[in-house]
Amino acid sequence: MSAYLVVDLDIHDMNSIEDYRSKALPLVAKAGGRLIALDATPLALEDWEATNMLIIEFPDKEAISQLFASQEYQPLAAQRQAAAKSRIIAIAGA
Repeated sequence: MSAYLVVDLDIHDMNSIEDYRSKALPLVAKAGGRLIALDATPLALEDWEATNMLIIEFPDKEAISQLFASQEYQPLAAQRQAAAKSRIIAIAGA
């Protein structure tokens, strides 16, 4: 069953995040993921002031877990964490 990675970022270093994305998105693709939404100005409807959001579809939650645990992704995670406050969840598709 598909799973979705939902990411909400409060970015304080856009150059570093752009560099991070250029390196992380190929790893996402390698893990079977594909970016389906990226919005720097999401529309807040109820009690959620998001500033920069993205959604990535993966084959399943295991693919997401494996990506986040991979040695290849670890330095990129540190780069993202230094450049933005991140709120990240993985949810199962319907």
